[in-house]
Amino acid sequence: MLVLSDCPERLAGLAGVDDGAEVAGESLAPGGRRLWRALGAGTRLWRGEGLEPGPGGFWSLCVVVGEAPSSQFDALRESLAGGLELPGPTACLALTGRGFHGQRGRPWLALPGNLHLCVVFPEPGLAARELASLPMLPVVALVDAIRSLGGGALRPGIKWVNDVLVDGRKVGGVLTSTQTQGERVGSILLGIGLNVAAAPPVPATPFVPRVGSLADAGVNATWADAALAVLAALGRRLAALLRDGPDGLVEAYRDASIVVGREVCLFAESPLGGGEALSRPFVRGAVLGIGADLSLTLDGVEGPVTSGRLAFAEDCEPRPRSSTW
Repeated sequence: MLVLSDCPERLAGLAGVDDGAEVAGESLAPGGRRLWRALGAGTRLWRGEGLEPGPGGFWSLCVVVGEAPSSQFDALRESLAGGLELPGPTACLALTGRGFHGQRGRPWLALPGNLHLCVVFPEPGLAARELASLPMLPVVALVDAIRSLGGGALRPGIKWVNDVLVDGRKVGGVLTSTQTQGERVGSILLGIGLNVAAAPPVPATPFVPRVGSLADAGVNATWADAALAVLAALGRRLAALLRDGPDGLVEAYRDASIVVGREVCLFAESPLGGGEALSRPFVRGAVLGIGADLSLTLDGVEGPVTSGRLAFAEDCEPRPRSSTW
């Protein structure tokens, strides 16, 4: 796997500095130069070989930036829409940065030591009819990676739609964007955030009552360990999706779900800002199942629920006020 970086001295565990060299940006192929500029990388450019996350030979390129000036996910989405061509599956990492976000623009704090990863699969060979289950790919791969990093001791769970929790605390989340060309998927862009070393200070809401990290759960891992584990899991899951179809992915998502059998509230999709009162849920009930299109079946609710922001019912109950004597 080719690695490009503006901070080679910080690549321990991902690439060996002695195996690469400083090069000029003009030495890159046109697609590589455009990618480098899109990610806001500095004038310094180091090129070398990185460790190979499985399956062997799957990943073509990995770009590591010390500090991203803005959201890499947004920059990649814009570049792909503008015709960016890549040699194959490409990973982009920022050790820290500004302007990162989750779903609907909700801020994601990029702390040093955590994983901030974007992945592009150009021309993945996937039929457009599989788009409904495609958002399951990154969140299932993230669950796989956390299990691997924890040596099988952790039980990460998926909170619908794309949050990953360990011990009831949110440790990760994902984003998915696709381009289609007729009946084929032209490209897949994934964004994955994982709190490896530290939990960011995030105000508690009914949607995210608690935040944690792998370190909190007793996992001694670096961002590079996490990157290799997630890239390996993504490669395996995409290969299985292309080979066998979405059934295995759907089954894995359901197995890791922590919402089935629990009473939940669904709210209209809007960020819960500081001091904003929580609106009434548009639906409430126990989750009976999850469809292959990620729709929810709720007890007593007619028809599937396909959108909304989910909170567990117990986290929506008003908290008693303390009394002063």
